[in-house]
Formats: sequence, C-alpha cells, structure tokens
Amino acid sequence: MKILRIFDLNEKCTIKILGIFFLFSFFFTYAQIDNHIENRLKLSARQFAELKYVASLNTADQALQLSKKKSYSRGIAVANIYIAKVLQETGISKNALEYLENAEKEPFFSESINAQVETYRLRGQIYGRLQMNDLALREFYKQLKFSDEIKDTLQQKRSMSWAHQNMAVIFSQMNRHDSAWQHLMIQKQILKSFPQNNSNNVFYDLATSYVSIGNEYLLRKNSITARKYIDSAMSVLSENHSPYLYQTLEAYGDLEDAAGNTKGAVEYYRKALQNAIHLQDKDAEKFENKVLADYFSKNNLDDKEESLFLKRYQKLNDSLNLENDGVAELIVHSFIKKKDAELKSEKAIYMKGIGLFLILITGIILLLFWRNRKKSIKMLQIEDELSEKENLVQNLIQKRNTNKFNELIQLGKRNDSQFIILFKELYPDIISKLQTIDSTIKTSELVFFAMIYLNFNTKDISEYTHVTIRAVQIRKNRIRKKYNIDSDVDLSRWIQNL
Repeated sequence: MKILRIFDLNEKCTIKILGIFFLFSFFFTYAQIDNHIENRLKLSARQFAELKYVASLNTADQALQLSKKKSYSRGIAVANIYIAKVLQETGISKNALEYLENAEKEPFFSESINAQVETYRLRGQIYGRLQMNDLALREFYKQLKFSDEIKDTLQQKRSMSWAHQNMAVIFSQMNRHDSAWQHLMIQKQILKSFPQNNSNNVFYDLATSYVSIGNEYLLRKNSITARKYIDSAMSVLSENHSPYLYQTLEAYGDLEDAAGNTKGAVEYYRKALQNAIHLQDKDAEKFENKVLADYFSKNNLDDKEESLFLKRYQKLNDSLNLENDGVAELIVHSFIKKKDAELKSEKAIYMKGIGLFLILITGIILLLFWRNRKKSIKMLQIEDELSEKENLVQNLIQKRNTNKFNELIQLGKRNDSQFIILFKELYPDIISKLQTIDSTIKTSELVFFAMIYLNFNTKDISEYTHVTIRAVQIRKNRIRKKYNIDSDVDLSRWIQNL
C-alpha cells in the first residue's frame, strides 16, 4: 500500500510538473512571437528612416500579418500606421487613409497617445497634399496640442517640431508667409535643443528646416542669407551621408535662377530629379519633372526636352491620380460619418431633454388635476402654456435650419471644402438624384451643381472658385452636353425639377 501511495504521489507530481512545463512553453512561444513582431516593427522604422520605402513597407506588412494571426492589437495598430506612413510619403493617399482608419479601430490605439499623435500628423500631411489646407491645419494643431502628453521628452520635442514644420508648409501654400516664418523659427529652436548626435536622425529635420527658411529668405529677395541656410542644409545632409537631397538641390536651382544663371539652375533641377528617381519617390519625381517643364517653358529653352519633362510629369500624375482615385470622396464620406454621429448624439440629448420636460409637465398636470378637478380653467391655461412651449421648440428648430442655410452660403462663398458636406446634409435628395443619373459624378461637379442650385450666378461662381467667367461658362456648356439639357432650359430650374 505504501508503495502504491508513493507511486500515486510521484505520478501526481509528474503531471503537475508536465503541466507547468507545457504552460511555460505556451507562454514562451507566444512571447517569442511578440518579440518577432516587435523586431519587425523596429526594422520597418529603421528602413523608413534610411529612406528604404519598399523594404519598410514589406517589413511592416509582415508584422501586420503576424499580428492579425495572434490578434496582437499593438502590432496591428502600429503596423497599419507604418504602412500608411510609407504610402503617404510616396503619394498614395487613399490607401494611406484606409490603413490609418484600420489602426484607429484597434483597442491599443485609444490607449496610445503616440499612435494618436502620429495619426494626426499623417492625416494632416495627406490633406495638405490634396490642398485641403484648413483640414490639414486642424490635424496639425491637434498634433501639437496632444504632443504635450507624450512622456518621452525627445519624442515629444520631435513631434512638436514636425507639427510646426508641417504648419509652415501649409501656410506657405496659402501664401501666408509671416505665419510660415513664425512656425519655422519655433521649429528651429526646438531642433537646436536636441543632443548633437545622429541617434535620433534629427539631422534630416534640421536640413528640411534650413531649406524652408532659405526659401523664405529667397522670397524676401535676400539671396545671400538664403544661400547660407541652403548650404547649411547640404552640409548637415552630407555629414550624415543622407541620400535624401532633392529638396536641397532644387533650392540651389532656385538660387541660381534668382541670380540669372539659367544653365546652373537647370543643372541643379536635373540633379534633384535624378535623386528623386534614385529614391523611388514617385511624388517627388513627378514634382521635379514639373519644375523642369515649367522652367524650360518660362525661359524658352529646348522644346523637345520641355515636352519630355511634361510627358513624364503627366504620366506620373495620371498614375498617382489613378492610385488616389476617390480620395477626396473618401475624406468627405469620413467627415459625413463623423457629422452624422455628432448630429445623432445632439439629437439624442435633445430628445432626452424634451422627454424629461414632457414628463415633468405631465406630472405637474396630473398633480393639479388630482388636487382639484374643478379647476378646469386652470387646466386649460396649462395646456395653452404647453402649446406655446411646443411652438417655441418648433421655432428653435426652424431657426437652427435657417442658421445652417446661412452657414452653407458663407461656406460656398469661401469655397470651403465643408460646403458640399453641409449641402448633402440639407439637400440629400438632390445629391442622391444626381448620383443616380451619373454614378461616376465627381465631388467637384457636385459642388458646381450645388452652387447653381443655390442661385449663384456665373459671376459669383467665378469669384468664389477663383476661375474666369469664361471657364464657368465652358463648364456649364459641358454639363448641358453631358446631361442632354437644352440651351433654353435654366440649369437652376433643371436641378430643382430633379
């Protein structure tokens, strides 16, 4: 019996030991997978910093697929952001937005301020690339605001530096150079506060800042100081063996052009183009071809080369436009969803208030009725008060709609990107009818129809959209031809009849 008991005891111990072993092996295996994913993410980040965009994209995708298999939320969110970053950098904006939205769905995203701030930055850059300047600035201001919550001091400073740099770019696009200058100076001070080593790749940000400041000095006709900053940018890049040179080379071309040295300018622009091709940056390659085509045209240089640069630009532009097809609609759809969610929330709060109000009034009525049934006159007065309150609510609703219509008119006059969003909210049936007639109708056409529906005349549309009256008339004629509208039919009446 003792031998059996000892055997049973040993058997139980063995089972426990085996159980602990298998449990340890299970967790160890999963920890190994986690480490493998994190190593993939680190490698992708390093490849991006080294401007190896294709390699960075492939590595991030490997991390994403592994993370999905394991349902590893952090890996899914970060990998999606890394992929979006590469796509944005190479000009493929639509897919970049889709990957950002995928990242935002992950539980890890709502807990990570770093991921949120990076998303604001990338989305702002996409909007800026699409000339949606107000939307871009909104994202960059959010990036700047929430960067304060980043715990790592160096990372916090870098995020703030990027925010100021991006805002400077947008303000330059808007020809608000004083605002651009202020942000560049702030960025310069932040970058100067970094440790002077290569561990954080701050040199690239510093070089970009120097080029931007040099360009601003060039706009102010101060070529000497402009060259000083552009030389500093090239020096920083050369010292750190950076291949990312096309912006600085282009700036040298602008300097030579300002000095009247056409040959020198062309030489630098060509070098900038070759550098963009070497980096496989299609967006930069497209832009540098456009720079050369415009420069050859402006200075009456070789027609054949001008034609060649223009053809390359158009081919790259068409290719990128094809990849980005529908990105504006995607943004509008995203904003409509957010707007709908806000309106539903407001409506829910409003209805709760009305419900509580009605419950309260009903309780008062029942109390008065219970206390004194003979006071029917008093009851009638209370009912009249209720009627007046209901009329007041209806008047408030009507006033709100009037305010929205006035807001819509003002957005149209400013040619604001949110004009079509509010128009869709106020006149959904018109948009639906137009999309039924033409399923491929573009947002720009919807904006044009909306302005006509609101009785904006040709002169108004010309003024608000910054095009010539002749261009507006040509567009109206094209619409008549496209939708078979007779010349004697008023376009505004035709849209209203839909």
